[in-house]
Formats: sequence, structure tokens, C-alpha cells
Amino acid sequence: MSFSQAHARGGVALLLSTIAVALAFGCSPIPEFGEASVEEVYTIGLDARERGDYIVAIEAFKRISMSWPLDERADDALMGLGDTHLDMDDYASAELEYQRLLSDYPRSELAPEAEYKLGLVYFEQSKPAALDQSTTEEAMAQFRRFLCDHPDCEFSDSARERLAELTARLAQKDFETAMLYVKLESPAAARVYLESIPLEYPKTPWAPRALLELVRSYVVAGETAHAQEILSRLDELYPDTAEAEEARNLLVDPGGSEQ
Repeated sequence: MSFSQAHARGGVALLLSTIAVALAFGCSPIPEFGEASVEEVYTIGLDARERGDYIVAIEAFKRISMSWPLDERADDALMGLGDTHLDMDDYASAELEYQRLLSDYPRSELAPEAEYKLGLVYFEQSKPAALDQSTTEEAMAQFRRFLCDHPDCEFSDSARERLAELTARLAQKDFETAMLYVKLESPAAARVYLESIPLEYPKTPWAPRALLELVRSYVVAGETAHAQEILSRLDELYPDTAEAEEARNLLVDPGGSEQ
């Protein structure tokens, strides 16, 4: 180990020991970084975030961002700030830091990760299907932009999985709206939603369910020809599903269509 490496590690150890003493007395101090180097401050930030001491982590990453904006650790510090705020469920602050990284350091190797994590910020705020889905749509748009720019990076599979989950949530919302209209005895309104689901969300589990309910709706209304037409679509698109089998049974035994 060189003298400079030993000195750097010694500086980190001293700062960490000071913080540890303060923690022992029940407080989480704002650290005085003094003459600590950028690497020392960055290490303090990483260690603090790992142990859940988010105040110290934020102060360390902020110090780098403010004092060394041209250092090679500057983009790492913004990522650290975004990640720490995300850990704290402080989504507005996390979004701000990821956006800063992308605007201030657009050529950073961390840019793809920041784009992905912007999607995570919106994803974590997405509400259940019964509630407003504006944040869901925002998350989907962000994941699509990310996948368009980075189809094969290390975060792409995760983005696709989350995009599929969000797509299914929108389909579920439309399905639940349709079933509400069924309960309100408004079959025409229900059919509008049921027809749209296989078109807009064909890869979700709600698509065959929507077609099944369309078959049921037409059977109840005595419109056998329409019911048979929908069944043909269901058999073609989702032939081996429980929904297709149930729809066939409805046409064999129309009495089983009552809900």
C-alpha cells in the first residue's frame, strides 16, 4: 500500500469513527468533511447509505456534487443521491437527481441506469388498478423511452417486466370498469371496454377474460351469432385457455351464462 493510499484510508477511518461516536450518543450528525478527498467523501456516502444512515449519505454525495462537479465521481454522486432518496421513498427528490445526472452528464456511463431508475420512480408511485393511472402511464412511457434507447443493457429485462406489469394494470382497470357496467345493467357500455382490451392489451391475462365476458354478454342478450363470432376470436387467439373452454360451454349451455 502506498503512502497516499494509506493516508486516504486513514482519513476515511477517522471520519467514520467520528460519525460512529455520534451515532452511539443517539444522533446522526452532519459530518464535517474538512480536507477529505473526493474518494474519501464518496466512500463515506456509500458506507452510510449501505447501513441506512441516509442523512450522512446525502450530505456526502451533495458535497461531491457541489465541490467537485468536474470530477469523475460527480455523476456517481448524483446517482448516489438519487438512489438514497429512492431508498427513502422520496420520489420527487430521486427524480430530480436522476434528471440532473442526465442533463449535466449526458454521456456518462451511468446515463442508461438513470433513465431506467426514472422509470422506477414512477413505477413505485403507480396506484392499484381501481385508482387513477396517470403515474402508471408516466412509468410506461419512461420505460418505453429507455428500451428504445437501450434495448440490450443490463436493466432492459427488468424494464420489460415492469412494463408488462403496468400494461396488465391498465387492462385490469378497463376490465373492472366493464364489469361495473355489467352490474349496472349497461351491456353496451360494458362491451366498449371489453372489446378494447384484446386490441390494446393482447398479451395480458385480461384479454381472454374480456373475450369470455363478451361471449357471456351476447349469450345473455340472446345474440348467439355475435357470441359465436367472439368465441371464434377467442379460440383463434387464446385456444388453450380456461376462458376459451368456458366460452364454448356457454354456447352449449346458455343457462350457465347467468352471473
